[in-house]
Amino acid sequence: MNIKFTPNRTAKILLVIVLFIIIAIAYKKRKKLKKTAMNTINYIKQKTWDIYSNRRIDTLHPDIRAKTKEFIIRAEKELGIKLRVTSALRTWQEQNRLYKKGRSAPGKRVTNAKAGESYHNYGLAFDVVEIKNGKALWNNPNWQKIGNLGKSLGFEWGGDWKQVKDKQDKDKPHFQKRFGKHHTTLAKLYKSGQRKGNYILLS
Repeated sequence: MNIKFTPNRTAKILLVIVLFIIIAIAYKKRKKLKKTAMNTINYIKQKTWDIYSNRRIDTLHPDIRAKTKEFIIRAEKELGIKLRVTSALRTWQEQNRLYKKGRSAPGKRVTNAKAGESYHNYGLAFDVVEIKNGKALWNNPNWQKIGNLGKSLGFEWGGDWKQVKDKQDKDKPHFQKRFGKHHTTLAKLYKSGQRKGNYILLS
């Protein structure tokens, strides 16, 4: 037995309204995504207020350079805070030298990460500090604002890390993007040659 359903006038009107709403939402989202993408592209072309930051950002993985620039530029425009990138890409050799400090080399310990264990080693992490009147403000009441802005751009903030024994302490100047990969995975990719120079092929 064949049953045919013929929608009445009211059902047709409701269907048209639902379709119109779906199309309107899809268009709005598409427009927003396009605007976000264009903003990111525009930040690639821009320079920050600080020549030192510009140089260090250029050493980061290509996939986070634009967002890092956006972070520094928006901090100045929206928060009135001039951030300087103090550390960006750190080679494995540099990481080993830092790790030895306070251990087999003179000085205080500055890191708990060996070569390959830091996201700096892949250009996926950077450190910042506010510069005010030519001075770096490490003890800064603005860290939460800075951290919130960084997180809104998709970065993980070291200021959220828990202070647990044998784990890395809170590191407020630090921001990174994992791209869903643990540093052990990145190390394997790096050692197996799945990279371009210091930069892991993320996709």
